[in-house]
Amino acid sequence: MDGWPASKRGSGQARPGVGRGVRVPIYLSKRDILEAKLTEAILRGELPTGKWLRQEELAARFGVSSTPVREALRVLESKGLVVYELQRGVRVADFAGSARQFFRLCEALESLATEMAVENMTPTGVAEIERALAEMEAAAERDDPIALRESHRALHLTLYRAASFPALVDSIQMAWSRFPWDGFLSMPEHRLLSLGDHRLMVESVTNGDSMHAVEHLRGHLRALGELLPDTLEAQVGESGYGSLAGDFDDGHLVS
Repeated sequence: MDGWPASKRGSGQARPGVGRGVRVPIYLSKRDILEAKLTEAILRGELPTGKWLRQEELAARFGVSSTPVREALRVLESKGLVVYELQRGVRVADFAGSARQFFRLCEALESLATEMAVENMTPTGVAEIERALAEMEAAAERDDPIALRESHRALHLTLYRAASFPALVDSIQMAWSRFPWDGFLSMPEHRLLSLGDHRLMVESVTNGDSMHAVEHLRGHLRALGELLPDTLEAQVGESGYGSLAGDFDDGHLVS
């Protein structure tokens, strides 16, 4: 899920150091940007279920060799977004049902972590969570999907680690690794929903109110668990590659 490109990102885009006041330059590879663009197109329904993704067509579309295309498709396969079929190629997977299951699993794991974390929360932990929320809001304001994704993860991980239950945190991160859930939240049309839900959750955590913190988390995950599958199931097949950009600026790429 790495590599969501901002519309104005160049080769020296800074990565925010959440809670540390440090910004470190990062660079995105061709594979990263291809992965990002294809992931977003799939999650938006612009590349519908069953659509064949031809490596040579994608390479020509983006003006790159077949190597980063092949690598990007392998990453998408590991996340369940595409399926390789022997002697046929790669097609967009039908994962609407998997998306619902994913969010149900996250609801169970993350609700328990949130309840336990609020009970163990310290003033330092609250400050770190509030700082991560501020980073989320700032990233959304400057249209920086990478910083938004990272600050969003930092907020949740800071909260869950306060539960002092490492195996539970590991299980949550393992679930996250199997689905590009935060890429969906980084899309402009879903950012306000995400920010509003997280403000309410952080407010409850700050007040030591575990019941409402869990309630806001569950409401957020249930809404996403319906929104994404509905988007996928409503998609209409297209013969081309929709609104995918045709090439990259040289400054955005590192081989």
